[in-house]
Amino acid sequence: MTIEPGLVFKSKLRRLTAIASGVILIIATVAGILGFAARNLADNIKALEVIASPKPVSEKGPLNILLMGTDTRTGQGGGFGDETELGGEGRSDTTMLIHLSGDRKSAIVVSIPRDSVVAIPACTKTDGTTTSETTGLFNSAFSTAGPACTIKTVETLTGITINHAVIVDFVGFSSIVDALGGIKVCLTEPINEPVENGAGINLPAGVQVLDGKSTLGLMRARYTLADGSDLKRIERQQEIISITIDQITEKNLVTDAPQLYRVLNAATSTLQMDPGLADLDSLLTLTTSLSSLGSKNVSFLTVPYVGTPDGNHVQWTDAANEIWSAIINDTGWPPNPNATTEPTPEQTAESVETIVVKPGDVSVVILNGTRRAGFAAATGEFLKTQGVNIAEVGNAPNKDTAESLIVHTPGNNLKAQLVAKLLGITNISEDSELQGSDVAVILGNNAPQTWSAPTEEVTVSTPTNEPIATPEPTPSAVSAPTSGLFCPIP
Repeated sequence: MTIEPGLVFKSKLRRLTAIASGVILIIATVAGILGFAARNLADNIKALEVIASPKPVSEKGPLNILLMGTDTRTGQGGGFGDETELGGEGRSDTTMLIHLSGDRKSAIVVSIPRDSVVAIPACTKTDGTTTSETTGLFNSAFSTAGPACTIKTVETLTGITINHAVIVDFVGFSSIVDALGGIKVCLTEPINEPVENGAGINLPAGVQVLDGKSTLGLMRARYTLADGSDLKRIERQQEIISITIDQITEKNLVTDAPQLYRVLNAATSTLQMDPGLADLDSLLTLTTSLSSLGSKNVSFLTVPYVGTPDGNHVQWTDAANEIWSAIINDTGWPPNPNATTEPTPEQTAESVETIVVKPGDVSVVILNGTRRAGFAAATGEFLKTQGVNIAEVGNAPNKDTAESLIVHTPGNNLKAQLVAKLLGITNISEDSELQGSDVAVILGNNAPQTWSAPTEEVTVSTPTNEPIATPEPTPSAVSAPTSGLFCPIP
């Protein structure tokens, strides 16, 4: 890879909800069974042009999918609330960040409270106008500038690159559940929430199969259940998601072609996906790698939060950074701080002679992937004061890079680690085609405004003959919250 201003740098790939995951799985499976008919239905999928240069799904490698459920009532018919109040594009009623591990054996689903007070970046609207950077409720990003702004907000807040995006609205959700034949649940108590008060459901206690409208109502109900908060509703949604994932996994749908076709038709007619995910070949690849994933391998989380002083909204705590780090580094959740591995014979041999790398041994190219004027030059000046050699500074073509990245040529990992220590960057990858320097730094929006000099000289060296700590994914997972609303199904 030759470092030049016109070259696009991409960080390495990082990284269901029940309905989204099940739909993706079923679409991909039916594509292989129904062949030509399934490919004809691919035209049903509405393109969602919100991901820059979307790539097809590969068999391996971590993926981050942002699922956005909208609360628009436009064209949804009776029983879904007031169209005059929430018509048009709507707001992001439910937003979930889905991280699929690189080996596709586990997943993390993070629910984002819609009433979170967050920093919303400047966004470009579909009419070409630009909104101003502001602080507001998370779901206002969608209503102000559409799904692309929600994605940009998530990337800016977390440092995570969103690889794919899916939008599902009320009608879409209801249609997909109906095509699945409903969701079987056991309720510990009856639920009656009239439509004028919210969800519009009247369900008895006990075992029952919910159709699409009732399942949607149960997921959305808030005024007659628990404390009526959006946060409690998130917990119930995660519990329903866990139930649905297991039921989809248990169903042998591949033997029922008519139902498969109904599900495929409902899904492709009502979901919006980015082109990289909407491609049926991508969906087939994805489902093959997720075929054995059940709820026991999915960690359900909500962004850690505290209430705002007025008690009406929430704000994220620093504990959220641990989740973002686990997703970025694909280390699984919950973290396993005690994971270690014994050194290999090659590592043992290498550790006989310790190699020390100092700043003066490193030559770096720095590219500014943000809209901060002069950021690459300022970073270069900082590294110079630390003794690092600067080969070149310039601008990356992508001015909205979410996360800073360090790339190095083969055999120069120690040099990359040294620069990473100086800049506090954790994302490092190797590129055999990198030319012009041993190390390249692409600055992202998660970088600090200014750099702080270390109090001691920074060096790195080869490892010693000791167990090496490794962030291996843990096989355990965080179960969905238990609301007490659901009882075991006999």
